[in-house]
Amino acid sequence: MNTSTIFPSSDYNDVIVDTPTIPSKREQRLDKAINYFSSVMFAIQVILAAVFSGIELHYGIDYLNQCPIQPWINIFLIVHGSTKLAWVLLGIVSFFNGRVIYNMMNKKTLARSIIILILPLQLLFAVWFLAWFIVGNVWVFSCKSRVQYTDPTSTSTYCQQTLYSAAYGLIISTYIVVGIVAILTVKRRVIGKTIRQRISS
Repeated sequence: MNTSTIFPSSDYNDVIVDTPTIPSKREQRLDKAINYFSSVMFAIQVILAAVFSGIELHYGIDYLNQCPIQPWINIFLIVHGSTKLAWVLLGIVSFFNGRVIYNMMNKKTLARSIIILILPLQLLFAVWFLAWFIVGNVWVFSCKSRVQYTDPTSTSTYCQQTLYSAAYGLIISTYIVVGIVAILTVKRRVIGKTIRQRISS
């Protein structure tokens, strides 16, 4: 009896085992960046930045040339608001890349290629915001002890009160928001590390 008719032969060499691909360390770092830019915390930062950008542009443009004691306050608000708006657009692209291209469409290679282009821009914006924010602090706080709001003819000390108060308040608010975000980020990482240690143990 031909046993091959009863028991079909099977060539184990032809069996293809679909083994999961382990991402490299570089890909893992890119994946972490993608996950961060697609997180709820980052989305909140983008929303807050959009709100701050609108406020800065509003006061910087509407009260142009109304602060002779320090005319650069208007420039600070306009430039800071404009570049922050550009960062918001980049943030939306970053969020879309993580949520849609990486997660929903599962095109991880494409998402990683996009984040490679995004990361240098994010770094450039971060350096610019820090430098410009420091300069803005100098312009606003340096004239705090001399500024007055009642006599526009005294150009050496006058600044429109709403404009100066807005610039001052925006700087203080930025410090508060950055502090809160920093605390939440550290807390999130500590909690995540604790969870991973419990799972591994």
